[in-house]
Amino acid sequence: MVKSVKIIAFFLSLYFSSSAQEVLLNIPVTGKTIASFIPKGYDTIEVARGDLNKDGIADVVMALKNNGEDSFEMDEEPKRLLLILFQQKAGYKLAGKSENALMCRACGGMYGDPYNGIIINKGILSVTHYGGSNWRWFDIQKFRYQQNGFFLIGSTSDSHWIGSDCNGKGIGDSGRKFQDMNWLTGEEEVIERDENCRLIKKTKRKLTRSPLIKLESFEHE
Repeated sequence: MVKSVKIIAFFLSLYFSSSAQEVLLNIPVTGKTIASFIPKGYDTIEVARGDLNKDGIADVVMALKNNGEDSFEMDEEPKRLLLILFQQKAGYKLAGKSENALMCRACGGMYGDPYNGIIINKGILSVTHYGGSNWRWFDIQKFRYQQNGFFLIGSTSDSHWIGSDCNGKGIGDSGRKFQDMNWLTGEEEVIERDENCRLIKKTKRKLTRSPLIKLESFEHE
């Protein structure tokens, strides 16, 4: 029985993945309004505006969800979509798209929907998520436009236990595991504490640089 459930779940994940890919393939390359790019059956979670390609014109990033995602069981809902649009004289041009940059509605655990916002600052797009229960976690992925595409240039993850305030010093250090990675330089910073808030690891090192990951190929670990 358990094996059958796992098989069903596997094929459901393949179905919704292929469905999202099909939706992305049908999104137009250009459009007069941002509404022109929203697929049928989808709506915006958030729309962010800011200059992403250094032309002095505000571009658009849209986080989209399927209108019926609340009616699906956990981990079975259609994937959320991220679209990046460059503003032009005649409207907008599709500059980037992803079916994996946004976590699913149920991926936040007991906390609920983990979506925490999309932010454009100094030409960098940050995609943020937050979730957990007694153990809370935070995730930021940063993308920048270069070489005619959007590439992952930074990743930050932080988690901690909310059941302790570290003897009045504040919640956030108990069991903390922090990692910040600069994919451009290869620099990594790691901070770890035990459940009693004692520092057990604090390192900064430079790793061998790897080819940058393009937005369309990005997947959460």
